[in-house]
Amino acid sequence: MREELKSLWITQTIHLIENESGRFADQDINRQVRAMQTSLTNRIVMRAVMLSQENGLLSAQKTLLRAAKLSFIILLFLSTIFGATLAFGALSQDPINLYWAIFSLLGVHLVTLCIWLLSFFFFSNLGGSLLVYCWLWLTKKFSQKKTVQQLIPAFVELFGVRIRWLIGFVLNLFWTLILSSALLVLVVLFSTQHYRFEWKTTLLSSDAIINLTHYLGWLPSFIGFTIPNNDIIRLSEQALNASDARSAWAIWLLGIFCVYGLIIRLLCMVICGLNWIRSCRQIKLNTQTACYQLLANDLQPLLVNVEDADSKGKDKVSRLTNHFIEDGQGAFLVAIDIQEDWSPPGSVTFLGFLNTREQRRNILDYLQLSPAKKLLIAIDTDRTPDRGMLNLINQLMNKSQQNRIWFINQGKQLNNWQVLSLQSATPTWLNEEF
Repeated sequence: MREELKSLWITQTIHLIENESGRFADQDINRQVRAMQTSLTNRIVMRAVMLSQENGLLSAQKTLLRAAKLSFIILLFLSTIFGATLAFGALSQDPINLYWAIFSLLGVHLVTLCIWLLSFFFFSNLGGSLLVYCWLWLTKKFSQKKTVQQLIPAFVELFGVRIRWLIGFVLNLFWTLILSSALLVLVVLFSTQHYRFEWKTTLLSSDAIINLTHYLGWLPSFIGFTIPNNDIIRLSEQALNASDARSAWAIWLLGIFCVYGLIIRLLCMVICGLNWIRSCRQIKLNTQTACYQLLANDLQPLLVNVEDADSKGKDKVSRLTNHFIEDGQGAFLVAIDIQEDWSPPGSVTFLGFLNTREQRRNILDYLQLSPAKKLLIAIDTDRTPDRGMLNLINQLMNKSQQNRIWFINQGKQLNNWQVLSLQSATPTWLNEEF
C-alpha cells in the first residue's frame, strides 16, 4: 500500500476515534502543523500522522498490515493445496465420467463466481466471499489485541464502494491460483498416467451429447483446443482405450477448464486490479464535513506575534524580532510560572513569561516558526514539578537546538527538580559561543 493511502487511512481512523472519544490533546502537534506552508488537507493528514506516532496508532497499523500479509500468504498456500485436491478428486476414477469431472473441477468456481458477481453489484461493501472473510479473520487473529478496533472500519469508510475492487482482486487472485494449481496437476497426471474417458446419461440421446460437447468446446477451439470427432464422442458411451480417443478427450477437458475456469478468473483479477489502482488515485480527504471544518480553524497558519502579557511589550516585540533576524543569535531566556515583577538579567534577551495560556501559546508559536539556537528556561523551585509544567518544558526543549534549566532560587522543591536530572545553567551560558 502506498504511503499516501496509509496516511489517509490513519487520518480516517483518528477521525473515527475522535468522534467516539473526543479530541486528542493536540495543542503542540497543531502548532507544528500550523507552521507548515502547505494545504489544509496536508495539514490535517500531518496532524493525524503525528498523533498516530504518539498514541501508538501507527505501530498498530503496521501490526495489522503485517498480519494481513501473513494471513494472505497462508491463504495463497492453502489455495494451491485446494487446487491440487480438485484435480486429484476429478481424476480419482477410471474410466473418468467426463461431465462429472467438469462439474467437479468447475462447479465450486462457477457457484462462487455467481455469488461474487451478485455481491459486487448489490452488496459492494461486503464482498460475499468466504475466502475474504477467512482473510479478515486470520488477520485479526494474528494481530491479536495489538491493533486498534477502528482501523478496519476506517479503511472501509475511507474507500467506500471502491473496496469492492480490492475484494474482487483478492478473491479472483485466490481462485486464479487455485485453478492454476489444478491445471498444473491435470497436465502432469495426463502426461504420466493412462486415463479412459466416458459419458453416461439416462435422459439424453447420443446426438444431444454430441451437440453439448461441440457447444462447450466451441470457444476453447479458438485458442487451439480441439473437439473430439463425432465417432469418438458416440463410441465413448463405453470407455475407449485407444490413444487418440484418450488424447482427444484430455485436450477437450483441458480446454474447457482453461477457458471457463482459469481465463475467466484471470480476466476478473486483472480488471479488478486495474480498477483498484485507478480508484485509489481518486481518493481524497473530504474536508467539507463539520468535524474537519472545526479542525481547520485550529490549523490556520501561524503568525509571529510574541507579546508580553503585562502589555509593556509592543516595542519589546519589535526589538526582539529584529534582534533575532539581524543578529541571528537565537539565544533566549523564558520564565515559567514566575511572578511578573521578577526582573530578568539585562545581559540576555528575555523572550517573556509563560504564566497564562495566551503567553504560552504566543511564545510557543514564535519558537515553532523560529527555533532557538539556545534556550534557557527559568524555573522557580518553590513550584512543584507537576506533569503540566514538565510537558511545557518538553515542548520548549523541542523548539531549541540547545537548552538548559536555570533554577533562580533555592526553593523548597529544589530536591524534586534535581531528581529529574535536567541540565542546568546560569544566564552566562546564553552569552557563550555556540
